[in-house]
Amino acid sequence: MPDSPDHKDIWHELNQARLDIAELRGMVKMHFEDSSHHIPPCRPAADMQKMIMSSLAAAVVALLAAVGNVIVAVVK
Repeated sequence: MPDSPDHKDIWHELNQARLDIAELRGMVKMHFEDSSHHIPPCRPAADMQKMIMSSLAAAVVALLAAVGNVIVAVVK
């Protein structure tokens, strides 16, 4: 199988992924600790913060809808 990666390729990609995750972790930590934007290096962290806030808002809306459904079911 000429297309299958060998252990060296897998190890290289794993290490590259670990470095990318560590870099993103550092940017997120710096972004949330300082409470200010560090453009350009913190752009991914700012995007992640927006994603977290929008998913939090969606979870709150879903929770309110579930509570509303329970109240309607109890009232009926």
